Amino acid sequence: MRQAGHIGFGIRPSARRRGLAAWALGRMVDEARGLGIDRVLLVCEAGNVASARTIERLGGVFEERRDTEHGPALHFWIPTGESGT
Repeated sequence: MRQAGHIGFGIRPSARRRGLAAWALGRMVDEARGLGIDRVLLVCEAGNVASARTIERLGGVFEERRDTEHGPALHFWIPTGESGT
């Protein structure tokens, strides 16, 4: 979980810039809330500005930058609102 996060998403290049990533991530956060998870971890490549912005737009709070076997990664937490977060 600390390497890949709770949630992963990807949008094919021809479907980008339409709000699909934010919509899908929002639904996944809603699902986590329904399962009683109070916050979810998302990890993206350090150079993936679009994913980082999408995560932040959905309430993601930057935790840290980590070096991984696949290169630098950014870790964000999104509170689901379950426990007053």
